[in-house]
Amino acid sequence: MGRLDGKMALITGGAQGLGACFARMFADEGAKVAVSDVNGDGAEATAAAVNERHPGKAFAFRHDVTSTADWEAALDGAAAAMGGINVLVNNAGIGVFGNIETETMESWRKCQEVDVDSIFIGTQLAMPYLKEAAPASIVNISSVAGLIADGNMLSYNVAKASVWMMSKSIALHCARAGYDIRCNSVHPVFTRTPIIDPLVALGGGGEDGECKLTRQIPLRRLGEPEDVGYAVLYLASDESRFVTAAEIKVDGGITAQ
Repeated sequence: MGRLDGKMALITGGAQGLGACFARMFADEGAKVAVSDVNGDGAEATAAAVNERHPGKAFAFRHDVTSTADWEAALDGAAAAMGGINVLVNNAGIGVFGNIETETMESWRKCQEVDVDSIFIGTQLAMPYLKEAAPASIVNISSVAGLIADGNMLSYNVAKASVWMMSKSIALHCARAGYDIRCNSVHPVFTRTPIIDPLVALGGGGEDGECKLTRQIPLRRLGEPEDVGYAVLYLASDESRFVTAAEIKVDGGITAQ
């Protein structure tokens, strides 16, 4: 028996990094997975890799998470392919760097649209699917940047803090409405995925750039995608059936300082 037997998960931002890792881990534990990404070829590649190990378990969709029409198509397609949706992992996101003096309205809006608005749009549209296939779980990927601030990550701090609070509000609504739908957020620290490449470059690149990041983390290493994946897998599973409106920090201890 897999930990996710019977689960049907839509994972956004699944072309690479965390999303691709989640898809592999979910399928290994028995779930069907619908992988979506604005990079349609990348989503197809992730699904193909999963299907090599677990034939017929993975499906791919090109999906701009800022588009209501794309959300409708992805949800309809995923539900048809898998037989429903009872896990939604809102993972798609971008990193934006800038302070109150250098941030532009264009980059500010782009960050909010991809990192925040997409979760509002997608979760609202997903509610009928989740209610029909309950018990269900929503897992929103936030960041430690939603819990602790950085002077040069203004829009990203605001976006990820919004994801944190939105997750709690969704969870409370579902609980009080009597829906068997949980919602939680996950907060990774610097994790070895393409999203940290600009931070490594700012630190001088290569091992030097990584060392400048790891020195900030009590456990003195970067996170690996699987470190985050285990937390997401737990929240998607029935093992976490009494966990909602919570935030799980996968941060090597950085927020305890």
